[in-house]
Amino acid sequence: MSTFADLGVAEELVVALDALGIRSPSPVQRLAIPAFLAGKPAVAVARTGSGKTFAFGVPLVQRLRAVEASEGAVTAPARPRGVVLTSTRELVVQTTRVLKGISHGARQRVRMVSGGELPGETRRRLAEPFDILVANPPRLAALLKQGLVDLADVRIAVVDEVDTLLAPGQRPPVEAVLAASRQAELWWVSATLPEPIRHWLSTRPVPPAVLWSKDAHTAPDTVTTKNIPIKPAQRADAASDLLTSIGDKARGIVFCNRRETADAAGAALAERGHAAVIVHGGLLPRERKAALERFRDGEGRVLVTTELAGRGLDLVDLAFVLNWELPERASDYVHRVGRVGRMGRKGKVFNLVTDRDRHLIGQVERLAAGGTLDTGEPLRSARTRKTTAQGAREAAARRKEAGGPPVKQFKG
Repeated sequence: MSTFADLGVAEELVVALDALGIRSPSPVQRLAIPAFLAGKPAVAVARTGSGKTFAFGVPLVQRLRAVEASEGAVTAPARPRGVVLTSTRELVVQTTRVLKGISHGARQRVRMVSGGELPGETRRRLAEPFDILVANPPRLAALLKQGLVDLADVRIAVVDEVDTLLAPGQRPPVEAVLAASRQAELWWVSATLPEPIRHWLSTRPVPPAVLWSKDAHTAPDTVTTKNIPIKPAQRADAASDLLTSIGDKARGIVFCNRRETADAAGAALAERGHAAVIVHGGLLPRERKAALERFRDGEGRVLVTTELAGRGLDLVDLAFVLNWELPERASDYVHRVGRVGRMGRKGKVFNLVTDRDRHLIGQVERLAAGGTLDTGEPLRSARTRKTTAQGAREAAARRKEAGGPPVKQFKG
Protein backbone atom coordinates (compact mmCIF):
# COMPACT_ATOMS: atom_id res chain seq x y z
CA MET A 1 0.00 0.00 0.00
CA SER A 2 1.95 3.03 -1.26
CA THR A 3 -0.75 5.70 -1.72
CA PHE A 4 -3.63 7.07 0.35
CA ALA A 5 -6.06 5.78 -2.27
CA ASP A 6 -4.61 2.28 -1.74
CA LEU A 7 -5.46 2.63 1.96
CA GLY A 8 -9.12 3.30 1.13
CA VAL A 9 -9.05 7.08 1.54
CA ALA A 10 -11.82 8.85 -0.41
CA GLU A 11 -10.82 10.93 -3.41
CA GLU A 12 -11.94 14.23 -1.87
CA LEU A 13 -9.61 13.62 1.08
CA VAL A 14 -6.73 12.54 -1.17
CA VAL A 15 -7.15 15.87 -2.94
CA ALA A 16 -7.19 17.73 0.39
CA LEU A 17 -3.99 15.96 1.52
CA ASP A 18 -2.32 16.72 -1.80
CA ALA A 19 -3.15 20.41 -1.37
CA LEU A 20 -1.33 20.26 1.96
CA GLY A 21 1.70 18.68 0.31
CA ILE A 22 1.05 15.23 1.81
CA ARG A 23 1.19 12.65 -0.96
CA SER A 24 2.62 9.46 0.56
CA PRO A 25 1.40 7.88 3.82
CA SER A 26 3.83 7.49 6.70
CA PRO A 27 4.29 4.12 8.46
CA VAL A 28 1.76 4.91 11.20
CA GLN A 29 -0.74 6.12 8.62
CA ARG A 30 -0.38 2.86 6.70
CA LEU A 31 -1.18 0.97 9.89
CA ALA A 32 -3.92 3.12 11.39
CA ILE A 33 -5.97 4.43 8.48
CA PRO A 34 -7.19 1.02 7.22
CA ALA A 35 -7.92 -0.15 10.77
CA PHE A 36 -9.90 2.97 11.68
CA LEU A 37 -11.76 3.01 8.37
CA ALA A 38 -12.75 -0.61 9.03
CA GLY A 39 -14.13 0.28 12.46
CA LYS A 40 -11.54 -1.66 14.45
CA PRO A 41 -10.89 -0.33 17.97
CA ALA A 42 -7.14 0.22 18.11
CA VAL A 43 -4.35 2.20 19.72
CA ALA A 44 -1.83 3.55 17.22
CA VAL A 45 1.66 4.00 18.69
CA ALA A 46 4.31 5.88 16.75
CA ARG A 47 7.13 8.33 17.29
CA THR A 48 6.17 11.97 17.71
CA GLY A 49 6.31 13.87 14.45
CA SER A 50 5.35 10.84 12.36
CA GLY A 51 1.93 12.05 11.19
CA LYS A 52 -0.38 10.63 13.86
CA THR A 53 -2.91 13.48 13.63
CA PHE A 54 -3.55 12.70 9.96
CA ALA A 55 -3.57 8.99 10.82
CA PHE A 56 -6.77 9.47 12.83
CA GLY A 57 -8.01 12.70 11.27
CA VAL A 58 -8.45 11.34 7.75
CA PRO A 59 -10.53 8.27 8.71
CA LEU A 60 -12.49 10.34 11.26
CA VAL A 61 -13.60 12.83 8.62
CA GLN A 62 -14.31 10.08 6.07
CA ARG A 63 -16.36 7.95 8.46
CA LEU A 64 -18.41 10.92 9.69
CA ARG A 65 -19.00 12.05 6.11
CA ALA A 66 -20.48 8.60 5.44
CA VAL A 67 -22.76 8.96 8.47
CA GLU A 68 -23.97 12.30 7.16
CA ALA A 69 -24.65 10.80 3.74
CA SER A 70 -26.89 8.11 5.25
CA GLU A 71 -28.51 9.99 8.15
CA GLY A 72 -28.35 13.64 7.17
CA ALA A 73 -26.34 16.54 8.55
CA VAL A 74 -26.05 17.44 12.23
CA THR A 75 -28.77 19.99 12.97
CA ALA A 76 -28.69 20.37 16.76
CA PRO A 77 -26.14 22.71 18.38
CA ALA A 78 -23.50 21.29 20.74
CA ARG A 79 -24.30 17.72 19.66
CA PRO A 80 -21.30 16.48 17.62
CA ARG A 81 -20.77 13.09 16.04
CA GLY A 82 -17.02 13.08 16.60
CA VAL A 83 -14.85 14.04 19.59
CA VAL A 84 -11.06 14.38 19.78
CA LEU A 85 -9.41 14.67 23.19
CA THR A 86 -5.88 16.01 23.54
CA SER A 87 -3.69 17.27 26.33
CA THR A 88 -3.03 21.02 26.06
CA ARG A 89 -4.71 24.13 24.73
CA GLU A 90 -1.92 24.47 22.17
CA LEU A 91 -2.59 20.96 20.89
CA VAL A 92 -6.33 21.64 20.73
CA VAL A 93 -5.62 24.62 18.47
CA GLN A 94 -3.14 22.69 16.32
CA THR A 95 -5.38 19.61 15.97
CA THR A 96 -8.35 21.80 15.05
CA ARG A 97 -6.28 23.48 12.36
CA VAL A 98 -5.25 20.11 10.88
CA LEU A 99 -8.82 18.76 10.90
CA LYS A 100 -10.19 21.91 9.27
CA GLY A 101 -7.53 21.61 6.59
CA ILE A 102 -8.67 18.15 5.53
CA SER A 103 -12.40 18.43 6.23
CA HIS A 104 -13.37 21.47 4.18
CA GLY A 105 -14.14 19.50 1.01
CA ALA A 106 -16.01 16.88 3.02
CA ARG A 107 -18.12 19.62 4.63
CA GLN A 108 -17.41 18.48 8.19
CA ARG A 109 -17.56 21.39 10.63
CA VAL A 110 -14.90 21.44 13.37
CA ARG A 111 -15.06 23.36 16.65
CA MET A 112 -12.76 23.53 19.67
CA VAL A 113 -13.02 24.22 23.40
CA SER A 114 -10.23 24.32 25.95
CA GLY A 115 -9.26 25.67 29.32
CA GLY A 116 -8.64 29.37 29.69
CA GLU A 117 -11.55 30.47 27.50
CA LEU A 118 -14.12 32.99 28.66
CA PRO A 119 -17.57 31.42 29.20
CA GLY A 120 -19.12 33.63 26.55
CA GLU A 121 -16.53 32.55 23.99
CA THR A 122 -17.25 28.88 24.66
CA ARG A 123 -21.02 29.40 24.43
CA ARG A 124 -20.65 31.12 21.06
CA ARG A 125 -18.61 28.22 19.70
CA LEU A 126 -21.21 25.71 20.83
CA ALA A 127 -24.23 27.72 19.68
CA GLU A 128 -24.39 26.29 16.15
CA PRO A 129 -24.45 22.74 14.78
CA PHE A 130 -21.06 21.16 14.10
CA ASP A 131 -19.68 17.69 13.42
CA ILE A 132 -16.37 17.36 15.31
CA LEU A 133 -15.36 18.80 18.68
CA VAL A 134 -11.69 19.02 19.73
CA ALA A 135 -11.20 19.55 23.45
CA ASN A 136 -9.18 19.11 26.61
CA PRO A 137 -10.80 16.45 28.85
CA PRO A 138 -11.16 18.62 31.98
CA ARG A 139 -12.82 21.42 30.04
CA LEU A 140 -15.18 19.10 28.17
CA ALA A 141 -16.06 17.21 31.35
CA ALA A 142 -16.98 20.53 32.99
CA LEU A 143 -19.18 21.49 30.03
CA LEU A 144 -20.92 18.11 30.27
CA LYS A 145 -21.63 18.68 33.93
CA GLN A 146 -23.09 22.11 33.13
CA GLY A 147 -25.31 20.62 30.42
CA LEU A 148 -23.75 22.79 27.72
CA VAL A 149 -22.79 19.92 25.40
CA ASP A 150 -24.45 16.61 24.51
CA LEU A 151 -22.28 13.66 23.51
CA ALA A 152 -25.05 11.07 23.19
CA ASP A 153 -24.75 11.06 19.38
CA VAL A 154 -20.96 10.76 19.23
CA ARG A 155 -20.03 7.95 16.86
CA ILE A 156 -16.24 8.14 17.15
CA ALA A 157 -14.15 9.39 20.10
CA VAL A 158 -10.40 9.79 19.66
CA VAL A 159 -8.07 9.95 22.67
CA ASP A 160 -4.80 11.51 21.49
CA GLU A 161 -1.70 11.82 23.69
CA VAL A 162 -2.70 8.65 25.52
CA ASP A 163 0.50 8.54 27.57
CA THR A 164 -0.46 11.92 29.07
CA LEU A 165 -4.26 11.73 29.29
CA LEU A 166 -4.28 8.24 30.83
CA ALA A 167 -1.41 8.81 33.24
CA PRO A 168 -2.23 8.19 36.92
CA GLY A 169 -4.35 11.02 38.26
CA GLN A 170 -5.38 12.25 34.81
CA ARG A 171 -8.04 9.70 33.85
CA PRO A 172 -11.27 10.87 35.59
CA PRO A 173 -12.22 13.60 33.06
CA VAL A 174 -11.35 11.26 30.17
CA GLU A 175 -13.57 8.56 31.64
CA ALA A 176 -16.39 11.09 32.16
CA VAL A 177 -16.27 12.09 28.50
CA LEU A 178 -16.16 8.48 27.29
CA ALA A 179 -19.07 7.53 29.56
CA ALA A 180 -21.14 10.33 28.01
CA SER A 181 -20.15 9.13 24.52
CA ARG A 182 -21.74 5.78 25.23
CA GLN A 183 -22.27 4.63 21.63
CA ALA A 184 -18.89 5.84 20.38
CA GLU A 185 -16.24 3.73 18.74
CA LEU A 186 -12.98 4.47 20.58
CA TRP A 187 -9.64 5.20 18.92
CA TRP A 188 -6.43 5.75 20.87
CA VAL A 189 -3.23 7.44 19.68
CA SER A 190 0.12 7.94 21.40
CA ALA A 191 3.84 8.42 20.91
CA THR A 192 4.60 6.01 23.75
CA LEU A 193 2.63 3.29 25.51
CA PRO A 194 3.88 2.63 29.04
CA GLU A 195 3.00 -0.82 30.34
CA PRO A 196 0.56 0.41 33.06
CA ILE A 197 -1.49 2.25 30.42
CA ARG A 198 -1.33 -0.69 28.04
CA HIS A 199 -2.67 -2.90 30.84
CA TRP A 200 -5.49 -0.43 31.58
CA LEU A 201 -6.50 -0.41 27.92
CA SER A 202 -6.56 -4.22 27.92
CA THR A 203 -9.22 -4.12 30.65
CA ARG A 204 -11.63 -2.00 28.56
CA PRO A 205 -14.94 -3.67 27.57
CA VAL A 206 -13.58 -3.76 24.01
CA PRO A 207 -9.77 -3.92 24.32
CA PRO A 208 -8.10 -2.13 21.41
CA ALA A 209 -5.58 -3.83 19.18
CA VAL A 210 -2.12 -2.28 19.53
CA LEU A 211 -0.74 -1.01 16.23
CA TRP A 212 2.99 -0.60 16.80
CA SER A 213 4.74 1.52 14.21
CA LYS A 214 8.31 0.36 13.69
CA ASP A 215 9.55 3.73 15.01
CA ALA A 216 7.62 3.57 18.32
CA HIS A 217 9.69 4.29 21.45
CA THR A 218 12.70 5.25 19.32
CA ALA A 219 14.47 8.46 18.36
CA PRO A 220 14.48 9.54 14.72
CA ASP A 221 17.51 8.11 12.90
CA THR A 222 18.13 11.58 11.47
CA VAL A 223 18.86 12.93 14.97
CA THR A 224 22.29 12.91 16.62
CA THR A 225 22.77 13.12 20.39
CA LYS A 226 25.60 14.65 22.43
CA ASN A 227 25.87 14.43 26.22
CA ILE A 228 27.75 17.34 27.81
CA PRO A 229 29.13 16.69 31.33
CA ILE A 230 28.75 19.71 33.64
CA LYS A 231 28.49 20.74 37.27
CA PRO A 232 25.04 22.10 38.25
CA ALA A 233 26.32 25.67 38.63
CA GLN A 234 27.67 25.56 35.06
CA ARG A 235 24.36 25.06 33.25
CA ALA A 236 23.91 28.62 32.01
CA ASP A 237 27.50 29.04 30.84
CA ALA A 238 27.57 25.59 29.22
CA ALA A 239 24.29 26.26 27.40
CA SER A 240 25.52 29.68 26.25
CA ASP A 241 28.80 28.25 24.96
CA LEU A 242 26.90 25.55 23.09
CA LEU A 243 24.52 28.04 21.45
CA THR A 244 27.47 30.16 20.38
CA SER A 245 29.32 27.17 18.92
CA ILE A 246 26.45 25.96 16.72
CA GLY A 247 25.87 29.35 15.09
CA ASP A 248 23.35 32.15 15.32
CA LYS A 249 21.06 30.83 12.57
CA ALA A 250 20.25 27.54 14.31
CA ARG A 251 16.98 27.77 16.25
CA GLY A 252 15.78 25.26 18.82
CA ILE A 253 14.07 24.42 22.10
CA VAL A 254 15.55 24.47 25.59
CA PHE A 255 13.68 22.08 27.89
CA CYS A 256 13.44 22.50 31.65
CA ASN A 257 11.54 20.43 34.21
CA ARG A 258 9.82 23.27 36.07
CA ARG A 259 8.32 26.65 35.32
CA GLU A 260 10.68 28.43 37.72
CA THR A 261 13.66 26.81 36.05
CA ALA A 262 12.41 27.85 32.61
CA ASP A 263 12.10 31.48 33.76
CA ALA A 264 15.60 31.41 35.24
CA ALA A 265 17.11 29.67 32.19
CA GLY A 266 15.50 32.14 29.78
CA ALA A 267 16.79 35.08 31.79
CA ALA A 268 20.29 33.59 32.05
CA LEU A 269 20.49 32.98 28.30
CA ALA A 270 19.20 36.49 27.54
CA GLU A 271 21.89 37.95 29.82
CA ARG A 272 24.46 36.07 27.73
CA GLY A 273 23.19 37.46 24.47
CA HIS A 274 20.83 34.71 23.31
CA ALA A 275 17.31 35.95 22.53
CA ALA A 276 14.82 33.63 24.22
CA VAL A 277 11.04 33.25 24.22
CA ILE A 278 9.66 31.62 27.38
CA VAL A 279 6.52 29.48 27.36
CA HIS A 280 5.13 27.38 30.22
CA GLY A 281 1.91 26.54 32.02
CA GLY A 282 2.28 29.43 34.43
CA LEU A 283 1.36 31.87 31.67
CA LEU A 284 -2.22 32.70 30.73
CA PRO A 285 -3.46 30.92 27.58
CA ARG A 286 -3.40 34.17 25.58
CA GLU A 287 0.16 34.82 26.77
CA ARG A 288 1.28 31.34 25.71
CA LYS A 289 -0.41 31.76 22.33
CA ALA A 290 1.24 35.13 21.77
CA ALA A 291 4.67 33.80 22.78
CA LEU A 292 4.43 30.79 20.44
CA GLU A 293 3.30 33.04 17.59
CA ARG A 294 6.28 35.32 18.20
CA PHE A 295 8.64 32.36 18.10
CA ARG A 296 7.02 30.98 14.94
CA ASP A 297 7.39 34.42 13.37
CA GLY A 298 11.12 34.35 14.00
CA GLU A 299 11.45 36.22 17.28
CA GLY A 300 13.97 34.64 19.62
CA ARG A 301 16.61 32.09 18.86
CA VAL A 302 15.43 29.58 21.44
CA LEU A 303 12.10 28.62 22.94
CA VAL A 304 12.64 27.95 26.64
CA THR A 305 9.87 25.76 27.93
CA THR A 306 8.69 22.80 29.99
CA GLU A 307 6.89 19.63 28.87
CA LEU A 308 4.16 21.94 27.56
CA ALA A 309 5.98 22.18 24.21
CA GLY A 310 7.15 18.57 24.27
CA ARG A 311 3.77 17.17 23.28
CA GLY A 312 2.75 17.29 19.66
CA LEU A 313 3.44 20.92 18.78
CA ASP A 314 4.80 21.10 15.23
CA LEU A 315 7.39 23.87 15.31
CA VAL A 316 9.10 23.79 11.94
CA ASP A 317 12.76 24.45 11.08
CA LEU A 318 14.10 23.52 14.50
CA ALA A 319 17.75 22.49 14.39
CA PHE A 320 18.21 21.27 17.94
CA VAL A 321 16.81 20.39 21.34
CA LEU A 322 18.82 21.29 24.44
CA ASN A 323 17.86 19.50 27.63
CA TRP A 324 18.81 22.00 30.34
CA GLU A 325 18.06 19.07 32.62
CA LEU A 326 16.98 15.53 31.81
CA PRO A 327 13.24 14.91 32.29
CA GLU A 328 11.55 12.96 35.04
CA ARG A 329 9.79 10.39 32.85
CA ALA A 330 11.12 8.32 29.99
CA SER A 331 8.10 9.14 27.83
CA ASP A 332 8.88 12.85 28.25
CA TYR A 333 12.39 12.29 26.88
CA VAL A 334 10.94 10.58 23.80
CA HIS A 335 8.59 13.51 23.24
CA ARG A 336 11.35 16.08 23.68
CA VAL A 337 13.64 14.34 21.20
CA GLY A 338 10.73 14.22 18.77
CA ARG A 339 10.69 18.02 18.44
CA VAL A 340 13.52 17.60 15.92
CA GLY A 341 13.84 14.97 13.21
CA ARG A 342 10.14 15.30 12.37
CA MET A 343 9.09 13.58 9.14
CA GLY A 344 12.70 12.81 8.19
CA ARG A 345 14.29 16.19 8.95
CA LYS A 346 17.78 16.28 10.49
CA GLY A 347 18.36 17.54 14.01
CA LYS A 348 20.55 17.42 17.10
CA VAL A 349 19.88 16.74 20.78
CA PHE A 350 22.19 18.11 23.48
CA ASN A 351 21.91 16.93 27.08
CA LEU A 352 23.51 18.83 29.97
CA VAL A 353 24.50 15.96 32.27
CA THR A 354 25.49 16.24 35.95
CA ASP A 355 26.89 13.59 38.26
CA ARG A 356 23.44 12.68 39.50
CA ASP A 357 22.44 11.86 35.89
CA ARG A 358 25.09 9.18 35.37
CA HIS A 359 22.66 6.31 35.93
CA LEU A 360 20.46 7.71 33.13
CA ILE A 361 23.10 7.93 30.43
CA GLY A 362 22.89 4.24 29.50
CA GLN A 363 19.21 4.62 28.63
CA VAL A 364 19.79 7.84 26.71
CA GLU A 365 22.69 6.39 24.73
CA ARG A 366 20.69 3.25 23.91
CA LEU A 367 17.92 5.40 22.48
CA ALA A 368 20.41 7.53 20.54
CA ALA A 369 21.98 4.37 19.09
CA GLY A 370 18.69 3.27 17.60
CA GLY A 371 17.40 1.19 20.50
CA THR A 372 14.09 1.59 22.32
CA LEU A 373 13.48 3.29 25.62
CA ASP A 374 11.55 1.45 28.32
CA THR A 375 8.75 3.93 28.97
CA GLY A 376 7.27 1.75 31.69
CA GLU A 377 9.79 3.08 34.19
CA PRO A 378 10.69 6.60 35.35
CA LEU A 379 13.82 8.03 33.78
CA ARG A 380 14.91 9.63 37.03
CA SER A 381 15.38 7.95 40.38
CA ALA A 382 12.63 8.03 43.01
CA ARG A 383 14.79 10.36 45.08
CA THR A 384 14.99 12.91 42.28
CA ARG A 385 11.32 12.67 41.40
CA LYS A 386 10.33 13.63 44.92
CA THR A 387 11.81 17.09 44.37
CA THR A 388 8.82 18.14 42.24
CA ALA A 389 5.20 18.54 43.17
CA GLN A 390 4.18 16.79 39.94
CA GLY A 391 6.20 13.73 40.85
CA ALA A 392 4.60 13.62 44.30
CA ARG A 393 1.10 13.86 42.85
CA GLU A 394 1.77 11.14 40.30
CA ALA A 395 3.28 8.86 42.93
CA ALA A 396 0.26 9.35 45.19
CA ALA A 397 -2.09 8.59 42.31
CA ARG A 398 -0.21 5.39 41.47
CA ARG A 399 -0.38 4.25 45.09
CA LYS A 400 -4.10 4.96 45.23
CA GLU A 401 -4.75 2.93 42.06
CA ALA A 402 -2.64 0.09 43.42
CA GLY A 403 -4.56 0.13 46.69
CA GLY A 404 -1.52 1.08 48.72
CA PRO A 405 -1.42 3.37 51.78
CA PRO A 406 -1.53 7.12 51.18
CA VAL A 407 1.62 9.15 51.64
CA LYS A 408 1.59 12.01 54.11
CA GLN A 409 2.31 15.41 52.60
CA PHE A 410 3.73 18.28 54.61
CA LYS A 411 3.43 21.94 53.78
CA GLY A 412 5.88 24.48 55.08
